[in-house]
Amino acid sequence: MKRLLYAVILTVPLLLTACASYYQVYHLEGEENFRTNRHEMRYDGSHCVVSYDFWQDHGSLSFTLQNTSDQTMHLYLDECFLVRNGHAADFLQLPITDGDMEFSGKVVSIPPHTYRHFSCPDIESHIMEFCDVELCPSRELIHTTFFTRETSPLQFGVRLTYSLGQNEQKLLITNSFYVNEVTNYHKRNFEQVHYDTLRNCHEEEYLPVQDIRSADKFYIEY
Repeated sequence: MKRLLYAVILTVPLLLTACASYYQVYHLEGEENFRTNRHEMRYDGSHCVVSYDFWQDHGSLSFTLQNTSDQTMHLYLDECFLVRNGHAADFLQLPITDGDMEFSGKVVSIPPHTYRHFSCPDIESHIMEFCDVELCPSRELIHTTFFTRETSPLQFGVRLTYSLGQNEQKLLITNSFYVNEVTNYHKRNFEQVHYDTLRNCHEEEYLPVQDIRSADKFYIEY
């Protein structure tokens, strides 16, 4: 009986960890015109550039706002929102910071040709489950579920209200995204890399680059 109990105790942790080396990867589509590479999803506005890199466990909605104009940009935090599946929360309601520094007051100013970084909450906390999709796929079994904007389970975005210089006219930037693909990966598929060549003076250095990494994706490990 003791041997049987011992075997059960050993088996339970194994069952709990049997599905612990997998990743759910979300691919995002932007509704505005974005330029995307491995490390940046970039929106070019009339007076500024907004840059995102969503690639992080649970997704990073943090962004950099660069003032490309010749006037000081004034951002109104109580009129700036994170929107998730239709629910809006203004920046004063959320733990949004500039790195480790908290913003003070309702207005953040950005001098000409400088930038501020806005650290925002994670995008998604739990993996999604779909019918007939294996949560713990083998390396040979990779299944992607596709969505349109209308059928997407997750839509989110940023709305920024600002003015320039002494002009009191308020302007709006809207950046909207939705999940258009969800894929479950075995750990080994997720961690596959290739090597890029970096030239440093007269030497060449080979750097590992994760195949799947892109600024318009994020993942959840489970």
